[in-house]
Amino acid sequence: MKVIRKSHMIRMCQEAHIRAERDFLVASEKSQWIVPLVASFQDAHNLYLVMDYMVGGDFFGLLVRKGILPENVAKWYVAEMILCVEEAHRLGWIHRDVKPENFLITESGHLKLADFGLAFDDHWAHNQAYFSNHRYSLLDKLGLKVDGDFKDQTEHIGALCGAPSVPSANAVEPPLEGERILDWRNHIQRRRFARSIVGTSQYMAPEIIRGEPYDGRCDWWSIGIVLYECLYGGTPFYCDNREDTKQCVLNHRFTLAFPTDRNTDKLISMSAIDLIERLLQDKENRLSSRAYQENDRLHFTTVGHRIVVQQMDPSNPNYKGRHVYPDDARDIKAHPFFKDISWNELLHQTPPYLPRVKNPHDTKYFGNADEELADQNVIPSGSSTMVPNTDEARPPQQDGAIPDENMNVSVTAKGSARENQACPPPLPPRNRMPEDKNRPRDKILRDMIVGRTALDLRKKGAFIGYTYRRPIGTRQAAEIIDRHVFS
Repeated sequence: MKVIRKSHMIRMCQEAHIRAERDFLVASEKSQWIVPLVASFQDAHNLYLVMDYMVGGDFFGLLVRKGILPENVAKWYVAEMILCVEEAHRLGWIHRDVKPENFLITESGHLKLADFGLAFDDHWAHNQAYFSNHRYSLLDKLGLKVDGDFKDQTEHIGALCGAPSVPSANAVEPPLEGERILDWRNHIQRRRFARSIVGTSQYMAPEIIRGEPYDGRCDWWSIGIVLYECLYGGTPFYCDNREDTKQCVLNHRFTLAFPTDRNTDKLISMSAIDLIERLLQDKENRLSSRAYQENDRLHFTTVGHRIVVQQMDPSNPNYKGRHVYPDDARDIKAHPFFKDISWNELLHQTPPYLPRVKNPHDTKYFGNADEELADQNVIPSGSSTMVPNTDEARPPQQDGAIPDENMNVSVTAKGSARENQACPPPLPPRNRMPEDKNRPRDKILRDMIVGRTALDLRKKGAFIGYTYRRPIGTRQAAEIIDRHVFS
């Protein structure tokens, strides 16, 4: 169960993201690659999302326990990740936060994609800017004034004294005179593109960091980062400082490097390196771009007596591009690295590792790095080169011991394998909150007079229609009836 505090989401202006996550989970009801939603409901203070329990924990926990994955094992899991992301794209959504923590391991050992709090489908109802524009337009029409908190009032006084004002990042052009509101929403929706800076910096595509319009290709950049992490034990652009990490991402043509210090590094094939390099490209050259040629198509304009070639602008009313294409993984799946993968049979094959649990309700893979996954000695059909490691083949290690370089998979007690690797450095803490995290982002909510009232009203009305319950199948209904009748 995912419990979301209403007041916090409203203060952070995340109502649209929360609604988008719920709507996506409902839309993906029958998907085999998305964590299924059982029910969603709310009370006065919280929202609740009840999903099927993934007993194997998340994929990042597997990386912590194993340290580095053999190439064939990494290939298996990345192939399943591609199918997960492809499923989201097929449903018309960009995930925008693809990382190991958001892939969960089922009881059968397969992966499912989770956490769609940052997902984007280009619908006006999932764009916070529309709601902000409506509220402030209504204030202007009613002649109401909102002063905000002390900081807002200080900035207002500074603006009166000549200090430059900062335009709102959520500003949306108003409807034309006489234009119907539904027509305005429709053409604004088609002209707006994904632009907000979201995600985790280590997995963030360069076009997102630059604040440029982006599309579904940003998810494939993140898949390239995850593949690198599986093979080398860390992300390629990590720095101690988040801003330095972003600079390394922006300069990826010069900062992307493949270490060769360890024996395991030398075992990585050229096809794996080639796939990583082709995914970690600027979006126009990124593998998967064939589906997005319309987004990158150039057009010609005349300036004076010169013909100037310009890139198509998503704000142009003639722009026909889409934010995501359902078949954009076609070129990635055809890469030589995946020549042994039977894509249509992957879900029916035996994964390299299975959760070793006592029952379907076991929670040992959540918050306990000491537990192991059971290695499978069965080579899945269609993947004749899959050779999973076995725990029995590894000698026991002491707490905090540095793993032997000759071993493909390294495990230390308390999951410290990744912390002890000299190259690359350990992963930093993520998702740090800003210092003024308790300050609402909306000036109306910051207002000392009406802020509390506005918050209470939004808690009551912002999530109308949130309740959902997964339909019960015919067989399940019959079993429930039998239990009630014969009990």
